[in-house]
Amino acid sequence: MLLANKVALITGAARGTGAGIARVFAREGACVVINQVKDEGNPQRVLEEIHVAGGKALIVKADITNETQVRDMVKKAEDTFGKIDILVSNYAAAIPRKSFHETTWAEWQEQIDTTVKAAFLCSQAVLPGMRTRRWGRIISVNTIGIHQPSPYYHGYTAAKTAMIGFTRNLAVEVGQYNITVNIVSPGLTLTEEVRAMLTPETQEKHEKQVPLRRSGTVEDTANAALFFASELGSFITGHYLPVCGGQVME
Repeated sequence: MLLANKVALITGAARGTGAGIARVFAREGACVVINQVKDEGNPQRVLEEIHVAGGKALIVKADITNETQVRDMVKKAEDTFGKIDILVSNYAAAIPRKSFHETTWAEWQEQIDTTVKAAFLCSQAVLPGMRTRRWGRIISVNTIGIHQPSPYYHGYTAAKTAMIGFTRNLAVEVGQYNITVNIVSPGLTLTEEVRAMLTPETQEKHEKQVPLRRSGTVEDTANAALFFASELGSFITGHYLPVCGGQVME
């Protein structure tokens, strides 16, 4: 098991990609903290799936833009499992699909807060323990949309792009403590929510533009995150990895 004796905190793990990462990490031996941010998803179902497969998990509901709630979440995780070795910043707020002149700063601020501020607060909360143990992994889930900007994704794309600077600067500072900081960046991923919206025609059109001729799965992103979280990726930091079947090549 690649993550035996490790503890992973995954934000936004009640659904979609976050839930997929939680399941894969638990399968590889990690104790998993399933964070539900608001009322999204079904964290109990994710917990039960992990338990049925023989894994260990804990649900913690916490607003990751609130410093007090983040610190309480980390304390609860540490009280239960003893430590946090791996942080995956995954949660994303709903995207207001508006043209630039229709958007408000409040809508941009929500994207910045749920992406950059959340990663800031969660990283600050887990880093002291990682530094003390001289081992840690911080991973953010991004989007290839930062390379292929779409209309109506203004605040979202800006916030996700900012995470590259966040990741690289932090990687330089904490590398001396054997802590790596990296990004996995999926393309179109067939989560339950995406499947519900995607027509067969739209999916087929998209897949013709992907060199590997298929859409991504949550397991694709989870496996890339697993690489960074495990010893397999122990000498890689400050890196941005597109997980999109070659749609973007870095």
